Amino acid sequence: MDVLRQRFWGIPASQVVAAWACTLAFATANAAEFREGVDYVELPVPVETRDPNKIEVVEVFSYACIHCYNLEPMVAAWQQAVPEDVDFYRLPLVTQRLLPLAQAFYTAQTMGVLDRVHMPMFAAIHEYGIDMSRREYVRRLFVRDAGVDEEEFMRVFDSFGVQSRVRQADARGRMYRILATPSIVVNGRYVTESGRVGLQGMFLVVNHLIERERAARADAEAPAGE
Repeated sequence: MDVLRQRFWGIPASQVVAAWACTLAFATANAAEFREGVDYVELPVPVETRDPNKIEVVEVFSYACIHCYNLEPMVAAWQQAVPEDVDFYRLPLVTQRLLPLAQAFYTAQTMGVLDRVHMPMFAAIHEYGIDMSRREYVRRLFVRDAGVDEEEFMRVFDSFGVQSRVRQADARGRMYRILATPSIVVNGRYVTESGRVGLQGMFLVVNHLIERERAARADAEAPAGE
């Protein structure tokens, strides 16, 4: 049997189990332990979110980042219980070297096949050592795992729409002042990264910051005098 078929979206089963254990910890962690400047930083200039009615959570990642790959089981577990007032999405880090990988991400989104190629992209790089910055290898993966038409893939990959989204991701990543991946940005104001709290601590901090933003909104909406 194909090795990838023995895994959950390319993630070893042991990691999925560990991720669910971490999810249980999310609900019981003492949020008071987290400190600004240590576990997370506040951006000097808040970045506008895409939906002002929700608390935005953005994972800044790269397919080339092994830590991002290892974080994926925890992302998947956390998403299972994400509250309705939270808007979660991923943002690929854009550099000259990582640009083709960002293009692959937005090509997958545009073609509606991200759920079928997201983990195979990670696995191709970190399990099989394939250079997925090469367009030909990305094309083969999309055809094999998502059944896309080869010519349609090439058209979308080089399209103005995908290039525009990559430029927007680059600009947003700069506004977030991202120094490393994986990083998670909460509501355009706070950034935590694995280098500060470790992979298993990231969503503990994220949940703390969500609660902080939720409380701030409640205070702002409360009638004067209450």
